[in-house]
Amino acid sequence: MKIVDKQTIRIPTILSIALILFSANIYLFYSNFRENEFYLYLRNNAITLEKMIIDKGLSGEDVRTLDDMKENIYTQEQFIIYDSTGTVIFKSRYAVTHLTDKIRKEVFKHEVEFKKDGYERTLFLSRNNKYKQLFIIEAAGYDLSGFNKQRNLLYILIIGSALLISIITLTTRYYIRKDLKPIGQIAKRMKKISSKNLQSRIPESNLDNEIGQMAHTFNDLLDRLDYAYTQQRNFVSYVTHELRTPLSILLGNAQVTLMKERSVEEYKQTVENFQLDINNMINLVNSLLELARMNADAQSVPFTEVRVDEVLWAASDLVKKNQPEYHINIEFDQIPDNDESMIVSGNAELLVLVFRNLMENACKYSNNKRVETKISYDSSKVKIDFIDQGVGMTKQETEHIFEAFYRNEKTKEISGHGIGLPLTQRIVEIHSGKISVQSEEGVGSIFTVEFPIKNIY
Repeated sequence: MKIVDKQTIRIPTILSIALILFSANIYLFYSNFRENEFYLYLRNNAITLEKMIIDKGLSGEDVRTLDDMKENIYTQEQFIIYDSTGTVIFKSRYAVTHLTDKIRKEVFKHEVEFKKDGYERTLFLSRNNKYKQLFIIEAAGYDLSGFNKQRNLLYILIIGSALLISIITLTTRYYIRKDLKPIGQIAKRMKKISSKNLQSRIPESNLDNEIGQMAHTFNDLLDRLDYAYTQQRNFVSYVTHELRTPLSILLGNAQVTLMKERSVEEYKQTVENFQLDINNMINLVNSLLELARMNADAQSVPFTEVRVDEVLWAASDLVKKNQPEYHINIEFDQIPDNDESMIVSGNAELLVLVFRNLMENACKYSNNKRVETKISYDSSKVKIDFIDQGVGMTKQETEHIFEAFYRNEKTKEISGHGIGLPLTQRIVEIHSGKISVQSEEGVGSIFTVEFPIKNIY
């Protein structure tokens, strides 16, 4: 069932139940009010009659004559006056006695009200102060006017409720359809979006409600999907290009080697070149696989408490072991007050890879093969600066430095694949950190990495 149909049934049903209960309470309240008011009317008329007969000394026949002259066709009142023993003193022309010994005993305790033969009856005690006597008065009548009003009220409530329920149902359906119409439009637009036109977006104008938020969320999702597809296409394109080059070199070297007989030394040199090229390919493939894993399976990376300074020293030792000519200097802006200042939530192996890439890049692109590493911290984060005196970069080059496979013109002759910095940035993002670069051409660069410390988690 569609939402518009479901809500059209649900909302009017709830309101209808509430309206019916409200109308029923009004009807019952009026019915009770009418009944009490009519009993009060009968009592007042009965007391007046009792005073006319007892106090004024009018005969019963005179009172009956007055009663006939009044022609009370609407209430059809009947009165009977008894003394305290139950003996009839006065009775209207068509009145029927209902006083029994049981009722008489109850009347001495409280007023008795009941309905019988279509009449509403009340029996009560009346004390005559003039003669110091107790009388039992029975009054009965048919409230024709009151019943007519009650019946009219019932018709009004039924017809009014039916009309109101119909109006509520129609207006509810109209406004629900109107409010949900943008969702249908969004659904139609979403059906037209595929991997071939991920640039299409859902219009968000005039949608400042939850539907507008949903449209905005869909557009954000499409932005991320578009970015992911673009990255995937670029990744495949870059990988194809980067793998084709060394493979072509290997094939070319092999073909040249086989063109003629060579000496053992020449074959040995060729094999060593093959080995070097294969090692470069292995490093490239490993970097590509690591970058792909970071993009696809970042949530599964296990995190523990890690001391940043210890990881930094471990990365430094690893770089010096592989490239003894590199010089790495690590210093603190201030001595840590406690161990907590250096602890972050992260993965030690990945952080080693981050620091190693930044150290190797700084040394690789510096003539003095040196990098200055400075550690600082505050109450919320720990910051590491990697400072080199290398070739530096222009502002335009720094805008692309974290793009996969990007290489600027000044570093084309230096070995590398353009994967280290994108991989480094991705690992930093996984650790909820930030990486930035400041660079001046011909002066050098400063790469800054920041991580939130453990005690703010």
